[in-house]
Amino acid sequence: MNIGIIGLGSMGLNLAKNFITKNYKVHAFEKNENIIQNIKSENIDGLSLNLSLEKMISEMSSPRIIMLSLPANNIDECINELITYLKPNDIIADLGNSLYLKSIERYNSLKNQEISFLGIGVSGGPRGAKNGPAIMAGGCEKAWNNVKHIFEDIAAKNNNKSACCFFGSPGAGHFVKLVHNGIEYALMEGLAEISNILKLSYGMNNEEQTEIFNDILLTETSSFLLKITSEILNAKNYKNKYYLDEVESKIEQNGTGIWTINAALELGVSIPSIYESVSTRSISNNFTNDNIANKNHLIKKQVISVCELEQVIFFNFACSLYQGLNLIKESNKWEFFNFKIEDVFQAWSAGCILQGDYLNKISKIYKKNGNLNFNFLFDIISEKCSGNLLSIRNFNIKSIELAVPCPVLSSNIAYYDLIFSKHKIGETIQLQRSFFGLHPLKDKEGREINPYWTKL
Repeated sequence: MNIGIIGLGSMGLNLAKNFITKNYKVHAFEKNENIIQNIKSENIDGLSLNLSLEKMISEMSSPRIIMLSLPANNIDECINELITYLKPNDIIADLGNSLYLKSIERYNSLKNQEISFLGIGVSGGPRGAKNGPAIMAGGCEKAWNNVKHIFEDIAAKNNNKSACCFFGSPGAGHFVKLVHNGIEYALMEGLAEISNILKLSYGMNNEEQTEIFNDILLTETSSFLLKITSEILNAKNYKNKYYLDEVESKIEQNGTGIWTINAALELGVSIPSIYESVSTRSISNNFTNDNIANKNHLIKKQVISVCELEQVIFFNFACSLYQGLNLIKESNKWEFFNFKIEDVFQAWSAGCILQGDYLNKISKIYKKNGNLNFNFLFDIISEKCSGNLLSIRNFNIKSIELAVPCPVLSSNIAYYDLIFSKHKIGETIQLQRSFFGLHPLKDKEGREINPYWTKL
């Protein structure tokens, strides 16, 4: 199989290097002159760099797979040029962060021209791309069967199994990737909030936070994101200043979090921690507001144990992960998806940003349970978090008392309590709707109720 890669930015180039280490020859095309010069200076054996698409395609005999490692808004333009050079049975694989609906559209368009399309989500960043990413594929099954060995070769491994799965329909790979990114947003912010609370509510400096996070990395709550958070808290520049104190506060985003929310709204699925993390990115440009209502003055230094903090982290990881997995499960309502949750766990088992011992633990519990439902969520949290989540609630209370923001942590507590506590919120809102809008009411057995205000 002839491998071609279009786009040699940090992801494309490192994927190319990964293929080359597995003894594949890679043909490549890149427009950016600076990138071209940098690649030439590396003199990479096994990489044939071309200055035009036509020349690259002419070097490759059919059948060939052309992988696109490009920004989402450049994909269609590239495909339109590519199809003038490709032959039937050639394969185009979009490895970028594309919207799943666009992948379905591209699959159908190319099918009419007898060119196969694969939409492939790749997670792990440039380092993962080079050393072993997680791969989430969807699209033409025949094409996938012809090339899956290539992706399995470069994918990360967990217990000798590749973190590489084919999810069937055209948009499925990119859908799993966008939900992955939504969960990633929530886990990242959850850890950022926890770090901020440890500083402002518990009086822990950067070194002390790194120390306690490193202790948790020795537990089954360990994760890739916790590891890098522990490292960046203590990272300093050449002036011996913490990067944490130097970097701007505005948070960038690539759109996948918003797409996750849109999908959840369409399916009627609750994903509050993912929503709050995206919302925080949207408001982050205003973090430098001069009107500080509360100075976050620490009245008395608090103490938190490794065990207590581990429970806080695990609870938030579990709730955010469950929300994303439940969204994937509920998307099976759409006729074009048919996900198996065990495949999602396999794809995320190594190489991706979500990887970690916490995920392995939850995956093992799922294999025994077999059902992704609220009982499953209750079981995994009950096994790890004790005392009616008292340590987790106290952690949030301390932050709120000192005006330390914790939207993701608070949303996960609210999510859990809405499901697993007694309340009359639903009943009250139903009666409100009925009173002002005369919306129909039913009792708990499904029988119609007509209160006095329904008689005009």
